[in-house]
Amino acid sequence: MVAHNDAGSPPRVVLLTSPGIFGAEIINRLAADEKVDLVGVGLTNRIYKGKGTLAGIHTFRRRTGWMYFFFGALHSNVSWTWLRMTGRPAGLKRVAGNVRLLNDVNSPNSIDWLRGLNADYLASFFFNQWIGPQARRVAASGAFNLHPSLLPALRGPDPIFRAIERGLTTSGYTIHRIDDEMDGGQICYQTTSEIPQGLSAFALYLKAIHEGSDLLASWLGGALPRESQIPSHSDGGDYTTFPTPEEVGRFVQSGHRLIQLSEWRRALSAVR
Repeated sequence: MVAHNDAGSPPRVVLLTSPGIFGAEIINRLAADEKVDLVGVGLTNRIYKGKGTLAGIHTFRRRTGWMYFFFGALHSNVSWTWLRMTGRPAGLKRVAGNVRLLNDVNSPNSIDWLRGLNADYLASFFFNQWIGPQARRVAASGAFNLHPSLLPALRGPDPIFRAIERGLTTSGYTIHRIDDEMDGGQICYQTTSEIPQGLSAFALYLKAIHEGSDLLASWLGGALPRESQIPSHSDGGDYTTFPTPEEVGRFVQSGHRLIQLSEWRRALSAVR
């Protein structure tokens, strides 16, 4: 497909992400990067498909336990509420009101809105919904996701927790085409990244969000190779879902931390 942007101008990008401190940092970094033109932001507005907010909260809490639930609520809903009350993130001003909460990215209304943004790329980072074929076709050059691991390793919703849980010292980032399989699709770019020891899950997430956002902008803007020679993986890799209460308990008992209030407050105050 042919891109919409004029020759020499940065590609028009629609970002799909999650409301919270991580999503705010992704929005700000893409909005400030001159290699891309951020023209819209779609925010996921649900926990589980087919469940209301209260039912979704109850299901998530039962699946992961109170500690992980608190961690998730703090970096997402609590952070986003405070950020919006204080006029942040600043990057939303760049998209001139083209921001939408999406309960279903694949609904006809969502598809029409995305298509109307006339984007070159649909980019997903820290977005929890499956993106179907129609949504993937709204952008001229396709739909791509950044996953904070070296796929197919650590597929699933929380590769950061799993990396710390397994004692990894290196991981990385993967940019891949979005297809019908979660964290599947042709790998377009990969790079490794060190995992400093002793970081909380929150601190390592912030590191991944910052590095991953800059990497995504560079790739979308053409500063990195567009297509990789990395072969597709037929074994499906290593998929794990959200941690159970037992896994979170072992994580903490091993000396790992999910989050500290002091680091959360510092990070929240640093968001532009």
